[in-house]
Amino acid sequence: MQVVDRPRTWSSHLMKARILVLALMLSVGCGSCGQQTAVEGPSKTQPGPAPASTPALSSVRILPEVPTRDSELSVILEGKGPGGETVQCEYQWVKNGEDLPGETRPALGAGAFKKGDTIQVRVMPKSEKARGDPVTASAVKILNSPPVVQQVLVEPRVAYARDTLKAAVKGTDRDGDLIYFTYRWERNGVVMPEERSETLEPGRFRKGDTITVEVTPDDREVLGTPRKSNPVTIANSPPLIVSSPPTSVQGNVYMYQVRVNDPDDDSVAFALKSGPKGMEIDPKTGLVRWEIRKEGRGTHTIEIEASDHTGAKSLQQYALAVDVR
Repeated sequence: MQVVDRPRTWSSHLMKARILVLALMLSVGCGSCGQQTAVEGPSKTQPGPAPASTPALSSVRILPEVPTRDSELSVILEGKGPGGETVQCEYQWVKNGEDLPGETRPALGAGAFKKGDTIQVRVMPKSEKARGDPVTASAVKILNSPPVVQQVLVEPRVAYARDTLKAAVKGTDRDGDLIYFTYRWERNGVVMPEERSETLEPGRFRKGDTITVEVTPDDREVLGTPRKSNPVTIANSPPLIVSSPPTSVQGNVYMYQVRVNDPDDDSVAFALKSGPKGMEIDPKTGLVRWEIRKEGRGTHTIEIEASDHTGAKSLQQYALAVDVR
């Protein structure tokens, strides 16, 4: 009886051990299935955030926001890379909806566009292991460039009270627009509101006045920056001899009344610089007188000078033929 009872006892213990191992295996298998369901479940039911390994841009802007033909365009980015990595980017500039060949830098230089063009840039973020989604900046429109006055002068450079003054202007417009100019004349620092044309006529200034002109360019879209000329000081004007000498002699006395015009209303003195023997001129009135004698026969060169108190002068020269009978 003892021999028979021992096998039964071992068999019972062996059966219990098998049941315990099987229970442990089932417990481990269910735990693994539970973890797999917890990871995969949400990704199948709703979209999640981009993987942490993908770079992303949150904002792309073009500066300046109001560019002209002379502007250099640049890109301002906001974004993040995986694990704090620096985001690298690829660029493609776009003009009027079409890619600009070769324009793949972060900046677009002046000359690649003109007034009226619309410009965008498409940016692709990337890291060492992945590329993000491209982002295109909102378009900016190339606006009108204001015209520019390059130079303005008052002519003539040496001006007198009798001269007509003129504003000589050089201007440019980067867009090729036609330029119109407006003028503002000043005399001794005071604006002459009624003088708005290109010229300033005699009578509006006198000796010693200082004249400037300010010119503003206009392309009918926008006004450019005004530019003022250097001042011109009206110089002293020499007296002008306005009379003509007689070409014939009546009797034995030659007389000629010299008449002058001094734009500055200065007093005038007269002098006979050359003439036949015995010819005289009154230094105050300008009356020329000559009593002709037989030795006065022939052709004579006569030169008369009119001068003001500053030494400004003018000359009149002519030939006088005398035939004494």
